[in-house]
Amino acid sequence: MDIIQKKIVRSVFTVKEKIFVTPHYIRVIFDMSDEQLVLFSEVTIGRNNKIFIPPFGAGTVDFPDETGASSSIRRTYTTRHIDFGKNEMWIDFVAHGDNGPASSWAQRAEAGHILGIAMKVSDKPLLPEADSYLLIGDSTAIPVISAMLEQLPEGVDVKAILEVHGPEDEIGLSTRADLRVEWLHNPDPSRESELASFVSTRSLPQGKRFAYIAAEYDTAKALRQYFKEEQNWSATEFSAVSYWKRGEAEEESAATRREK
Repeated sequence: MDIIQKKIVRSVFTVKEKIFVTPHYIRVIFDMSDEQLVLFSEVTIGRNNKIFIPPFGAGTVDFPDETGASSSIRRTYTTRHIDFGKNEMWIDFVAHGDNGPASSWAQRAEAGHILGIAMKVSDKPLLPEADSYLLIGDSTAIPVISAMLEQLPEGVDVKAILEVHGPEDEIGLSTRADLRVEWLHNPDPSRESELASFVSTRSLPQGKRFAYIAAEYDTAKALRQYFKEEQNWSATEFSAVSYWKRGEAEEESAATRREK
């Protein structure tokens, strides 16, 4: 059943196709009915969504009831793309074995499997207006940063610093902006990351600027401190978010990751 409530749209989607874009990067493509296209027509591509993973083999998705109870596992992901011509939605997953229900589901996903997806209705842009951008992220941030790059106009200067497992995971990035990319390789992100220390060695944009940071909790926290306390950037000049916390499941780390 499709539901609209408090500017949240949600529906059950059927897998059409799965593609390994890189060895550690899975794109799941979902069919969209005409009704689903209308339902999701006012969402912003690149915004976080909630996915609801049904028990293995289940033929229905159990969305949370008024109390929040559900047999489906809830995780936060990014809507990578909606193709209104092909009736498709894409969600990209980082493949890291069975270490996590979403990764496990994506690696097992086949045509005909189902997934619940919910999104907020919003036309708010992913980035504020600026002349230059610095986009920093680990592998979990690749979908949203890819969406940001595709939405930026010509003439904007963009530097991206991205950490992935290895050179084989350096994904192609599309943008009209003037883009420079530096890749870091981290074969075991569950142990540590050099992203924060690397950023501290690079030159930063000046003028009307904005930095977007999305990474593991400790990395995002270190970079937030770096920009605010060491570089004296104002709160309107950067945003640091954390999609995960090393050693903890999403529901366990949610409260900690919301801390600023």
